[in-house]
This record gives sequence, C-alpha cells and structure tokens, in this order.
Amino acid sequence: MTFASGAFGQLSYIQEATKGVTPVAGNGANLRTTSPGMKATTSTVKSKEISATRMVSSTTNSDLNVDGSFDFELSGKEFDPFIQGSLYGTYAHYGTNGLGTTFSASTTSSTITAAVAPTTTSAFTNITVGSWIKLVPPAGATQAVKDYFADAWFKVHTTTAPTSTVITLDPSTPIVAPGIVTAVAGYAITQSLVQNGNTVRSFTFEWNQADIGQILAFRGMQSNSMSLKLEVGSIVTGQFGFTGMAHTINAATTLPGATAASQSLDVMNAVTDVGLVMENGANLLGVNNFIQSVQLDVTNNLRTQKAIGVYGNSDIGVGELAVSGQLQVYFESATYYKKWLQGTNTSLVFGMADPLGNGYLVELDKVRFVNGGLSAPTKDSDVILSLPFEAYFNAATNRGIRITRAISA
Repeated sequence: MTFASGAFGQLSYIQEATKGVTPVAGNGANLRTTSPGMKATTSTVKSKEISATRMVSSTTNSDLNVDGSFDFELSGKEFDPFIQGSLYGTYAHYGTNGLGTTFSASTTSSTITAAVAPTTTSAFTNITVGSWIKLVPPAGATQAVKDYFADAWFKVHTTTAPTSTVITLDPSTPIVAPGIVTAVAGYAITQSLVQNGNTVRSFTFEWNQADIGQILAFRGMQSNSMSLKLEVGSIVTGQFGFTGMAHTINAATTLPGATAASQSLDVMNAVTDVGLVMENGANLLGVNNFIQSVQLDVTNNLRTQKAIGVYGNSDIGVGELAVSGQLQVYFESATYYKKWLQGTNTSLVFGMADPLGNGYLVELDKVRFVNGGLSAPTKDSDVILSLPFEAYFNAATNRGIRITRAISA
C-alpha cells in the first residue's frame, strides 16, 4: 500500500476555448508552484420525511463548488496566461512576442537611437508615448552593461513620440553609465503590455498525484484574484485564485497532447532584482531607501451561478475589478503621512527583473492611500508607516492597471 505524498504532485493546465470544457487538441503545460490549493466541496441535503423509526432514510448531494489557488515565486514567462486572465486583458507585443529585432544603438541620457530604422512589428513607431520598455544588450556586452540593463526600466517620453530611429525617454528614467554607448550592434527593445479589460479566460487544471496514479481535474477555472508581494530579504511571491465549474478524479490525464515542461527562468527577489519603485513619478530607490514591503492585490469579485440539472456551476459571473495593496515604509518624514491624511491622489509604479532582464513592471495611474497608520512604537523598534492603497480607473489613460513584461530572449 502506498500513501500519497505531496513530493510527487504536479499541477498542470491548459487554457479552454469553451468555458468548462477541456480542449481535445493542443498541449497542456506544467506549472511551477509552491502551494497548490485547488479544491472541490460538496453540499448535502437531509431528507425531512417522518417515520416511526425516528431516523432519516437518506441524504442527497445537492451542490458542488470548485475553487482554489496556487502560490508561486515570480519568474519570467511562466505565469503570463494567468496575468492576462486576472486582468481580463490581452498582451500587446512589440516585435515578435515582445522582443524586437536587433539594431546598432547609440544612447544618451535621454535618447535611444538606431543607426538604421527597425521595421514592421519592430518599428520604433509602434511604441506608444508614456509606456515602459527595457533595452536588451548584445551577448558580447560587458557584465557591467548586462547588469545595468537587467535592472533598468525606461519610460518613453509622455509627449514626444518615437520616430523611426529615435526613442526619447522621460526625464524620470535617464540612461546613465555604463548604459551610454555609441554605435554598438546587437541591442533590442522588449515590451509586452496588458491592462484591465473584459476578455474572459478559463482553464482546466490537473493535480497529478503520480505516486498513487490519481489525477484531480478542475474545469472552467476562471481567474478571480492575483497578488504580488515584495518584501525585504525575500523572493517576490504571489498567488492566483480561481473559481471553477466542475471537478472529477481520474486514473489518466484529460489534457490533450504531450504536457510541456515549465519555464526555467530564475525567480526574482526583492533585493537585487527590483529596479524601481516610483510614487508620483519619483523613484524611491537609490537615494533614500525606506520601503520595507510592497503588496498588490487584484480581485474580480467572481460569483457562482447555479442552475437546475447542473451539479457544479452553470456559469461564473464577473463583478467589479478591485485593485488595492499596501506600502510599508520607515517613518522618516511627514510626506506620506500627509498624503494619506489628506487623501491626495498619486501614482505607483514598481518593476522587477531577473539577472538576465526578464521581468515585470506594474503601473497604477490613480492611487489613493487609505486607512494608513503608524506601528505602536517601543524603545527598541523602528516606527513603521503602513499605507494601504486603492487604485482607480484613470480616464486620462483609459486604464486602472497596466503590466509591462520584458524578456531577454
């Protein structure tokens, strides 16, 4: 007899074309997770008939609910389907899948210039004002140059549109040494953008308990929530939450094709891999570092929809997109205390990337700190200012949240 061990488990998935129906074509993929938590629960109804035995004759299953989540450590490419699913948006890729063709680059503190204009999907004119990019150096660049561009994020000037050969940068994100180069071949621009939208995606997940040959399938799993946390001395972690429609247990997989391996890029940490945290256009890193943690929470407020004849959920309703989070900072001046107290609107941006430059940047254009407060001080502790925040739709940019993905290859 063998008892199941979590060490033998593997979570896999495939995106569904029809909600609640596992595709018959395509290929599933394994997922890198730290705490998979997909589950099903049943409800029963007890008979109310009366008899001289004083006992109930039976109960019956009356409902099935399917939901759950998985925790993860952030790494490049691995969780892109669920980032899209959580924002109900679709990546708009620059170049091929987010990486443009290489060009001979010359850079100043405020410009990126190509010796010959990139064309088609890699044309500079495809890059919009105010968006964020990363510059990928050539393989032969020095390690100092590679390290610099791995961390650096650049904002395209908010009013000066890129020309066929020149990208003008916002003054808040200049290029500095060792990023200043003249006529060096092999540079590329990377950018993929996704923002809040209305495209519903669903997935089939399978938990393969390989040591006992049992596979738990969860269908119609729609993205309900996403969280990210950057904390001192830690890997960047997060969680995706789902609400589903149906559940079965099987001795064989229901996913089609050959299951693809997980991505293999390095996980990102909140120390050397965080390139910027900006509030109201000013980078809070590098001069007076005082941030302890940053947390982002996105929820779609899904609701289950029941129907006669359906054991599970007939469909899933989508509610308000709520974006919130929290900054925890050392209390070193009145600046942020007043922003909370006075209800000042601001903006937040934070970006992180692995040592090769694969990463993500989160933009929240309209933010207000709410319910802030100081930790209770003691003689031997630092006073910490907690700044919960909410993000709202910004009519000027036509979004509430946007995520930029960068890849190096």
